[in-house]
Amino acid sequence: METYQNIQTGIRDGVFSLTLNREEKRNAINEQTMDELADAIGSIHKEKDIVVAILQARGSDFCAGADLDWMRTTQQMNVDQLQQQNTKLQRVFELWHDLPVFTVALLHGNVVGGAIGLVAASDLVIARPDAMFRFSEVSLGLIPATIAPYVLQRTNRKFIRNAMLTTMPFNADEAMENQLVDVIADKGLMKDITEEYISYLKKNEPNAVARCKQLLNDLVLNRVQEPVAQHTTRLLAEVRKSDAASHRIEKFFKKASKRNED
Repeated sequence: METYQNIQTGIRDGVFSLTLNREEKRNAINEQTMDELADAIGSIHKEKDIVVAILQARGSDFCAGADLDWMRTTQQMNVDQLQQQNTKLQRVFELWHDLPVFTVALLHGNVVGGAIGLVAASDLVIARPDAMFRFSEVSLGLIPATIAPYVLQRTNRKFIRNAMLTTMPFNADEAMENQLVDVIADKGLMKDITEEYISYLKKNEPNAVARCKQLLNDLVLNRVQEPVAQHTTRLLAEVRKSDAASHRIEKFFKKASKRNED
C-alpha cells in the first residue's frame, strides 16, 4: 500500500481507513494533502472486498480547513492557475462522494471550512460531543464555493446559508439538528456504532450497494441526463438481470421454501 506524508491508510476486514495525519498543522489541507487524498481515495476502486471507507483524523482537531501558510504561497498565481488548485480540492470531494462503497466520517474537535466538504460528502457522519464547526471562508475574503454543492444537498439549507454568511461557529448538537451530522457519540460508542453499520453492510451485495449509491447521488445532484422514470426503470431492469441478483433471489426462495417445510 502507498505510503503518504500527510495521511495514513489501511485495510482490514473489508474496511478501508483514511486518516488525516498532520497534527502539527491541525490537519490543515495543503496541495500535498489534496494530492494524497485524491490518490488514496482513487485507489479504493482497485481494492477487492472493501465494504466501507472510514475517514478520521489524528490530533486534537479533525481539520482546521485550508492551510493558510500554503495559501499565501499561491497568491501570485493567476486566476487560471488558482482554478486548477481549486479543481484539485473539488475533485477530492467528488471522489469521496461518489465512492462505490459506504463512507463514514468520524469527527472530533474543530471541523473548519473545506473539511466540512469532506464531511458533507460522506454517507454517515458521527461526531464526538466536543466537535465544533465553522465556515470561515468569508472572514478571509473567500467563499465556500467548492464545498457548497455537497453541503447544501445534505443539510438544512437555511441554517447552513446563515452559517456560511456569518461564519458563526456551531456545535455538534446544532450540526445534527441541521443534518450535517447523523449521530453524536463519545469515542467508545462511536466505534460500536460504526461496527454495527459494517455488520449490516457486509451482508449486502456490493454491486447493488454501488449502483444504489450512484443512483441516489445522481438524483440529488441532478446528474440524470434523461427522464427520471426512464432512467430508474432501465437501471432496475439491468440490475435484476445481473448474476448477483439472480443468485441472491434464488437463495432467498430456497431459504423460504426450507422454512415452510420445517
